[in-house]
Amino acid sequence: MRSLDQARALCESYLPGLLDGLSKVPFAQREASGGDTLPVFRASGGPSLVIPKDYGGLGATPLDAVRVTRAIGAQAPSLAVATTMHHFSVATLFTFAESIKNSGMEWALLEAITSRNLLVSSAFAEGRPAQGILSPTMTATPVDGGYRINGSKKPCSLSHSMDLLTASVAVPTPDGGQQTAFLLMPATLRGVTRHPFWGSSVLAGAESDEVRLTDVFIEEELVIPTENGPDGMLDELQTVGFIWFELLITASYLGMASALVERALAGGRGAITDRAALGTRLETATQLLEGAARAMRDGETDNDALARVLMTRYGAQDAITDAARQAVEMLGGMSFIRSPEVAYLVAACQCVAFHPPSRASVAAPLVDYLDGTRPFIMADGAPAPAAPPPMAQPAVAQSSVAPPVEAPAAEPVQTPAPARPAEAVAPAAAPSRRPQSTVTYSPQPAAPRADQRPGVAADDAADWDQASSLFDGAEGIRLTAGECDLRYWFANVPQRTLRGNVVGYPPELVTPDFLHQPGPLRDALVQEVAFRALAEERAARAIGHLVACAPDSTTAEFYATQLMDETRHAMIFRNHLRNLGVDEHDVAAVIAEQTATDKATILDPLEELGMPIVREQQDFVGGVVLLTILVEGFLAPSFELSERKWRPIDPRMADMEKGAAIDEVRHLAVGTSIIREHLSQHPDERERLVALIRDGMRLWEQLPVADQLTRWENWFQEGIAPHRAMIGDYEIWDGRRLVDTSPEERIQKAVEVTSIVHSTRLTDMGLGRALIF
Repeated sequence: MRSLDQARALCESYLPGLLDGLSKVPFAQREASGGDTLPVFRASGGPSLVIPKDYGGLGATPLDAVRVTRAIGAQAPSLAVATTMHHFSVATLFTFAESIKNSGMEWALLEAITSRNLLVSSAFAEGRPAQGILSPTMTATPVDGGYRINGSKKPCSLSHSMDLLTASVAVPTPDGGQQTAFLLMPATLRGVTRHPFWGSSVLAGAESDEVRLTDVFIEEELVIPTENGPDGMLDELQTVGFIWFELLITASYLGMASALVERALAGGRGAITDRAALGTRLETATQLLEGAARAMRDGETDNDALARVLMTRYGAQDAITDAARQAVEMLGGMSFIRSPEVAYLVAACQCVAFHPPSRASVAAPLVDYLDGTRPFIMADGAPAPAAPPPMAQPAVAQSSVAPPVEAPAAEPVQTPAPARPAEAVAPAAAPSRRPQSTVTYSPQPAAPRADQRPGVAADDAADWDQASSLFDGAEGIRLTAGECDLRYWFANVPQRTLRGNVVGYPPELVTPDFLHQPGPLRDALVQEVAFRALAEERAARAIGHLVACAPDSTTAEFYATQLMDETRHAMIFRNHLRNLGVDEHDVAAVIAEQTATDKATILDPLEELGMPIVREQQDFVGGVVLLTILVEGFLAPSFELSERKWRPIDPRMADMEKGAAIDEVRHLAVGTSIIREHLSQHPDERERLVALIRDGMRLWEQLPVADQLTRWENWFQEGIAPHRAMIGDYEIWDGRRLVDTSPEERIQKAVEVTSIVHSTRLTDMGLGRALIF
């Protein structure tokens, strides 16, 4: 079909390989929840489509964006609907990029959208016309350095794949009122959770589940207060956003109908006049939509343009559903029966009617606009829309239209209320200071100090049986250097963590004979142990410099204990090489041989970044940040994965890893508290530390850590094949047997936990915006 082929050609020019890549994914998989279309979209550069070239994007005009979205909708309906949320959000943001930049918002977040192909979702609320501006249903409570955000959005497209989340929130003002603010935040912040919501198989691939924000801490730099006047930036921003949404969401469904009409025309069924009428009906929608897109391209983005776009949408909506119905009728019953795609597409096309605003909700304002009575303003008395199937809602415009912010959608953001306990979210509150407990330095303290998690004592965090792992939520533990000084270490680590086992495991555990035999399982274990030994020794040497430049005896004592921990870790892993049959005199040579590549490509670059900071510059705080986030934060989750996977095969290795992981959780918690306390006293240091973390994370992205993990996990996978019966039903994590996992799944789990650790620790430090770099 000519116009669809032109749209496909344009899509290929902007996003090379996208349509071809999508065609390689089976249609049912494309449309299923958790399908594989978004990685293809990212790989083709899709997130940058509508971002202006001046900001590193592809610079698609509204007309080109409509055509590209149509092509995507014909190939992958769920992807078109899901990415409409992204495109409308970023197009709106970058339209007002300079205003946003001047507002003080963290500009690096916007830069990262283009530089790292990030996806942006939206939790904007439906507006109330009487207020003349967005009516946020998320609340923001001021706390030191920012806000605590609470609320919920359901459905929320891209809920599982989003990198950034936009929203409007109600911020209290000094006079007791409320002011609306706009926020842009990393979706990995602690307290952002996803919950099942979308129950239909149609458009399930759009990931339209519920997103809840529970006590999410947002730094001040991620929030833009807005003015309440009719000429305020947010009002104009929302009008532009609304127009973008209507154009792109309608183009998504135009693509779906186009796929049906193309099949019907190619089939040659029916009279020639019927086929001409079918094509004409579809092209009616095309011409309406492209005409509105041309107008926006030419600068028509005011209130009148919004009214015209809405009328375009309703006219195109009728043409789309008519064309879809006629195409299915022309294809015939056997085509409907034999092709699940036909049935799916015709069902999906009907969803175009579910996106807000409904015709009824804007009927009166449109009549007033059309007869010249007054500008396009939705009155409070306008008929309320009937409850449609769940489809999402895009942003509201100041012009008083109840806005659409989501796709698919229809249920607005819900603010949890006491009357609905099932959806209740704990009210935001400023974090309270934990009382300083009286410390009794003994193996069983009389007055245990509580960490952030209810019911868990800080001393229990060092206990072999009581300590939680990072996989089980230990990333939230709060400990201070004063709590974890030398007396704490002597009272807890030897007895409660090590249980008197100097080499990390009890004497009754043995190394199985099969691990002495050449093969992939031994290769995986030997190389992993050798790398651990070297990495821990390198960390210990760097920590020695932290001890030397520590600003007080409290932090010096803590890092002296960490120096002891890391040195012990290196020792026990060297010792385990001997357990695996390596002669004591050959241990150093084996470590050098096994780690040569990973040392040069991973450890050396990390050392080149970090050592000058602590050695030459003697920058204690900078060193703590890099150690906590870049080293411990990245490596601890993969080491914990190691403990879990080796447990049924090499119990010695598993015990060594578990003891080391208990130490690492303590190191992460105390490092976080040191930075948090430093920033409370020196807020002017925030920008420097954010820049330092971002530099480190950019470096980490360039390191071949994924290659290393893939190598180890592939060897492990091959090596456990003969031992599946011995491993049996052992679960590597709840509900998942080790023998059923793949290398990719295990690596992904470690990546997910790493993301949680970074989110939690950086947010707790007050540096959450460094998550986007």
